[in-house]
Amino acid sequence: MDPQASHSSLECKITIDACGRSLGRDPLRDGFCGGSDVHLGVPVTKDAVTEGEEILVDLEDLTSSASGWVASNQTAGNNVIAYKSSQSATTSQSSDDTFDYPYDTTLGPTGGSNIDAARTNAFYIINKVHDYAYKYGWTETSYNFQNSNFGKGGAEGDRVLMSVQDSGGTNNANFATPPEYVLSQVVNLGPVGCTYGLLRPRIAMERSRMISVVHEFTHGITNRLTGGGTGRCLQTTEAGGMGEGWSDAMAEYVWTEHKDSTVPDYVLATWVFNNPAGIRAHPYSTNPSVNPLRYSSIQQLHEVHGKNPQTNRQSRSLLNPQHPDIGEVWANMLHNVYAALIEVHGFSSTAMDDPSGTEGNIVWLHLFIDALSLQPCNPTLPNARDAWIQAD
Repeated sequence: MDPQASHSSLECKITIDACGRSLGRDPLRDGFCGGSDVHLGVPVTKDAVTEGEEILVDLEDLTSSASGWVASNQTAGNNVIAYKSSQSATTSQSSDDTFDYPYDTTLGPTGGSNIDAARTNAFYIINKVHDYAYKYGWTETSYNFQNSNFGKGGAEGDRVLMSVQDSGGTNNANFATPPEYVLSQVVNLGPVGCTYGLLRPRIAMERSRMISVVHEFTHGITNRLTGGGTGRCLQTTEAGGMGEGWSDAMAEYVWTEHKDSTVPDYVLATWVFNNPAGIRAHPYSTNPSVNPLRYSSIQQLHEVHGKNPQTNRQSRSLLNPQHPDIGEVWANMLHNVYAALIEVHGFSSTAMDDPSGTEGNIVWLHLFIDALSLQPCNPTLPNARDAWIQAD
């Protein structure tokens, strides 16, 4: 892949779309390969629009989002603005305090009200994960993304820019994380144009696969908390690989929102890639016969993302088996830590609303957030492990 400068001297971009095509290089970007508001959307705990949309009411937590989610009756607020093409192209309320835009799977991603549906759902997901992370310590003084910090400290003016159906590529997503007070951007690339037939055809990523948005937004959390808000401390291959692992682990935690103390194997991105094996080399599992990856595995791994062994190109295509990447090693470790904490400390069914308990899933998310600020810039896996121990 050839490095390619972007429009800003602060950014350059490597984006690999889901067809395995290089779209450029960007060390700031990481990729996937107040009122009574009503949203029609796919909850973060569902895998895809085919599992059913729901009417979601009074979503915001005013402790985490002091001014609520919505400003000026648009998919724009203090935490995020969701738009297509330009920041003026947001979705308006369909009626007072209501965003009711059903997604029609029989139409293309821009047909009917599908763009409005995608913007609404992406807006909802980022706000929801913002509020979850806020409860566990990712606040104004910890370099979070907010337009106003309400006098609580930290730099402000950096809400997330959520670009829906972006024209910069196809079938992918990425997150640019500059330093605090500089606007960050999630880019979900449009789903049209991939020549591989295994992807779900012409389904807007924001509505079809909630995990991609959770995964990308988590890059913002890990890049901001590691290195004190610089957004520049997950730049080595090993640290960047762990960035992918943290994002996979958070996607599992938020989406599955485990109902009890069982910790089943987790397969990432089964629906959007139309493949029960998902997008990673192995399911995340406590069973070493299901997922054999261990710390020693990284001696053979030199990429943030795995390579297609038939083309020797970095790729997330599912046409051929892939070598695992460094992120999968770290994510599987976190999966096993989660399982061990649940086994010892039990499970809380209210962890996403109440972070005050001592159950294993609550402890896990506290350690996830707290350890990031304790590890050094460009950490190794042992550094990150030690930070978890220190956070505990």
